[in-house]
Amino acid sequence: MATESELLVIVGRALRKHRDRAGKSTNDPEACAIVGSSRSLKRVEQGVRTRVNFSQVGRLCDYYGAPAEVKYELERLWRLADAKIWAQPSHAIANSGWDSYLEFEQLALGLSQFQTMVPPGLCQTETFMRKLFERSGVARARIPILIEDRQARQSQFNARLKGIKYRVLLSEAVLRSGCDNEQHEKLLKFDAHPNVSIKYLPFEGAPYPMLDVPFSVLSFRDHRDPSIVYLESPYERRFYENSDAVGQYHQVFEAGDLRAKSLKEFHR
Repeated sequence: MATESELLVIVGRALRKHRDRAGKSTNDPEACAIVGSSRSLKRVEQGVRTRVNFSQVGRLCDYYGAPAEVKYELERLWRLADAKIWAQPSHAIANSGWDSYLEFEQLALGLSQFQTMVPPGLCQTETFMRKLFERSGVARARIPILIEDRQARQSQFNARLKGIKYRVLLSEAVLRSGCDNEQHEKLLKFDAHPNVSIKYLPFEGAPYPMLDVPFSVLSFRDHRDPSIVYLESPYERRFYENSDAVGQYHQVFEAGDLRAKSLKEFHR
């Protein structure tokens, strides 16, 4: 269940975006010289394992005019292609504007999310987003941009829903902590999609073993075969690829899902 190909793919996608912005083609002489050939450049952008190293990835970033922070992240991720556990510091995301998780989300065929206090970003209303960002200490001028970005992410995900299996497991606290009627209705509307399941863990059924920290389990080749686990903290975003960790989180989610209730059963 290695994610090596996914890590290489998201770096390749980023390089392709910056090449396009720079107005260069895959036959550009300088870009081809950096990695050895046009074929190598195309393979890098496709996420195919090549002999290209992280310094060559950095040189491509420089040639395409990518920001230094993005260059650093792409070099770092290229070197992590064989790692089983790795992290992206929150300050690196803030500096570069490049979030590895969001890139993985765009590739996923299956996504299972457990939330303890807030609805998943993919299901939030604009009102909830605004309240969340305001209370997170974000500069007021940035809030409209963050909302626009999250809404664009939602639209991209919704456009892919026919090919994705999306499951959400919520603590009942999510439904009682700032989840107004508008937000509840949006969750119900999402749950009505044939490829979506949203359930909640009622207070009266607690405790739920090992279900105390939010996490996501992503699948890339088959939604039944999880490939990576994602956890988010204020300091960093951590990814687990090793099969033991992925398998355990998958089992924890499935155990919770069996004890959860349908969102339609929730009443205030």
